[in-house]
Amino acid sequence: MIETIGSGVEICMATLYLTEQYSVVKLEGEALRVQPSGGRAGQVLRVPLNKIEQVMVLGEVTLTTPALHTLMERRIPVHYLTAPGRSRGALIADWGKNSGVRLAQYALCRDVGRSFAVARQCIAGKLLNMRTLLLRYARGRDDSAPLLEAAQTIRRCLRELARLEPPADVSDRMHGLGPLLGLEGGGSSAYYSVFGQLLKGAWHFPGRVKRPPTDPVNALLSFGYTLLTNQTLSLIHAVGLDPGLGVLHQPGFGKPALALDLVECFRPIVVDSVVVTMINTGQLTAEDFVEELGAYRLKDGPRRSFIEKYEARLNEQVQHPLFGYRVSYRRCIELQARIFAKHAQGEIAGYVPFTVR
Repeated sequence: MIETIGSGVEICMATLYLTEQYSVVKLEGEALRVQPSGGRAGQVLRVPLNKIEQVMVLGEVTLTTPALHTLMERRIPVHYLTAPGRSRGALIADWGKNSGVRLAQYALCRDVGRSFAVARQCIAGKLLNMRTLLLRYARGRDDSAPLLEAAQTIRRCLRELARLEPPADVSDRMHGLGPLLGLEGGGSSAYYSVFGQLLKGAWHFPGRVKRPPTDPVNALLSFGYTLLTNQTLSLIHAVGLDPGLGVLHQPGFGKPALALDLVECFRPIVVDSVVVTMINTGQLTAEDFVEELGAYRLKDGPRRSFIEKYEARLNEQVQHPLFGYRVSYRRCIELQARIFAKHAQGEIAGYVPFTVR
């Protein structure tokens, strides 16, 4: 469910998006009071706190100290992004009471064999879902040969990935993950080399370009991946894990390494799927983007449309491959964090990535 309660303010299920620039958000009883720029009294909006589970702040939006204090007391994370959608960081409440799960996480990350096995599974989940997406779009197409060839390349990478053993030496600059990252790069390169062929119309996609995105398609992918990573960060924190310590992505100052690990398998089936669908159905056009100094970003209106479709995808029901019951993709992300925690604590034998058929 997506509720638009005013320009620049939307509640998508439990996520409050604040997008109107220079607005001010204050606490007013059991609600947040959103005052648009320019002091337009008639445009004041109130959002009940009981509807909010996380807040996404895009651009120049001010939250007062009482508002932030209340959000922290209720353990509601606040994510700060630039207006185009690049993550700047998050304000998250205290760690919670389950220190045991974090101690188990730290022990797993220090164990070369166990951490290597989880990192390999993170990559396997990503490549499997990339391959699935390509095979879906290849069905019934006369020009499916490039897609099938890329899918075959990914399959070869998966086979080699399954044969890799934990490294004997982790003192190199790749921390012993070089072979894993090489196969991830090979599979991802094959995927993105044909991604543009999934799109209808005259869309130029030169391959994956991250910072800055130099074309509209990369701008969509980067924005979607940022939203998805922040969603994963919130759910990891809710489970009690340390989002800064991962097994595939190395820790760094302000880097949500574990979120980046767990989000890998969801990128193709959540974000990429939304991007392809919105472009191919004409919901987004080239006129919906702005170019600034060689970088592209969505205009305000189309950005809200993208957020709506992204949230609708997160709320879509799917049968979980491990548990067998139907849950939303959002819930699947939380379950992956819990599977990781259970594996770290020794309650289950291995980490199983989320994959679709």
